[in-house]
Amino acid sequence: MFSYKLPFLKKEITIKELSVFFTVLYVIGIVPMLIMGFFDYPSADDFSMMLQPHQKFVQTGNIFAVIWAAVEKAVYLTLNYEGYFFSSFLTAMGPNAYGAKFYFLVPFIILGMLTFGICYFFNAIFVKVFKADKYLSNTASMITLIMMTQFISASEIRAEAFYWYCGAVNYTFTFGMAFFWLGLLIGCVYEDNDKKKKQRFVWACIWGFCLGGANYMTALELAICSFLLIVIRVLSKKNVITLHDADEKMIASFKLLIVPAVFNLVGFMCSCFAPGNKNREAEISEHYGAVKSVLLSLYSTFDVIIDKMMRWETIVFLLILVPIFWKMGQNIKYRFRHPFVFTVFAYGMISANLTAPLYGVGNFESGRMSGLAWMDFVAFAVLTIFYVTLWARQYLEENKGLKTDDTCERFSNSSSSLILTLLVILAFGSALCVIPSPHYYSATSCLYELATGNAARYAAENKERFRVLNDPSVDVAVLREFTDAPDILFFADIDDPGNGNYWINLKMAEYYNKKEIILERK
Repeated sequence: MFSYKLPFLKKEITIKELSVFFTVLYVIGIVPMLIMGFFDYPSADDFSMMLQPHQKFVQTGNIFAVIWAAVEKAVYLTLNYEGYFFSSFLTAMGPNAYGAKFYFLVPFIILGMLTFGICYFFNAIFVKVFKADKYLSNTASMITLIMMTQFISASEIRAEAFYWYCGAVNYTFTFGMAFFWLGLLIGCVYEDNDKKKKQRFVWACIWGFCLGGANYMTALELAICSFLLIVIRVLSKKNVITLHDADEKMIASFKLLIVPAVFNLVGFMCSCFAPGNKNREAEISEHYGAVKSVLLSLYSTFDVIIDKMMRWETIVFLLILVPIFWKMGQNIKYRFRHPFVFTVFAYGMISANLTAPLYGVGNFESGRMSGLAWMDFVAFAVLTIFYVTLWARQYLEENKGLKTDDTCERFSNSSSSLILTLLVILAFGSALCVIPSPHYYSATSCLYELATGNAARYAAENKERFRVLNDPSVDVAVLREFTDAPDILFFADIDDPGNGNYWINLKMAEYYNKKEIILERK
């Protein structure tokens, strides 16, 4: 009936402009989260895990003595309570070991490692391996990080993922380290500088073993990667698999990757068969067998993560990645031929991430586990979009004679219009969601708590508590109940006088050398 043309941008977006835009957007989102760190305070396991290192710091003031106390704590836990030795060491080394006044560093530490790990890995795989543009790689990194940090659906999950140190360092921090380690492996092969290549190899061995002792969700996925790397090495020896576009020097470096892979698997085995796991298992009443855990993880990936946790803005961001990866594909020589196989692999890896907690405790309902599951899903969703987009472009070019009008520095008019349209949808939809629900995104939740004074009141009430706790003349500390603790900061609290033997009360009392800790209800 009608003849019309859709409007397109007259000015094409440059790849640098888009990179800067999403970097600024990520920074804008992350700054309120970092500011909230100044209103963050320790709770629960922060007093038990850092007890001995804190006592050592009070006695000596020596940082090296604190580190050694953390090592002793990790060894004790590995032998008596839980196998993941590296995570135990990290939790014992937290800011609270030096005093609650340093606890504001928690989001800086956690978000810093997550940001570094994702950027390092994406730069390694996109720029070093596929020789893609660094600005496009950075754009993909920023979009991924925005989804990981802002699109988590509940403040309670954010609290454990970014603000409660013992949970965040065990899960989010080591998750970021995992991507750093994978980037190191890539650097062992594709780094041009021989000295840096050797350094990366040594660190890959060290961190590979350590990460084998991280939380079992991350450690299991890395163990799978290490096992696959060994399988690929065996197949390459039989010329079934070849390293694309590699010279003899790169092939020789690739063969050596079996060493850090073995280190990682050894660390994982040490963690799995640690004596402390038996004691921990005896305390857990509900968990599933191996086969049922695998089946439930396959189901939960779709039911819990895709169906319940993924919201509309995630779909918008994944769609924005399509023209970005399409643009990235113009200079990539490697041929992507198996999109279905890679998609199945990605889904399987996401599910493997869930298998460990289902096998160990029968669920992944804790905020720190749910947060890690979400971030892992985002990472593999992005990589799947990358693979499928590159496959589609190459298929259309090779089989349908498709020709694109891409220039090196700019997106085409159609791609620019698509990106802008999606950003407008994101802005409009976000306004509709944030106005009635200020906790919709992590950044808006932080801004709400700051603007309403909830964060300041929570900090003031904590300062009053710690004034009492640090008073040597007080043997029985009576602490007032929080008025309205912000969900994004609050994890757990002491219990009322009728439950004076509650474990948090006992550990806090021991931490501050008190006879008893009592909660005064309002």
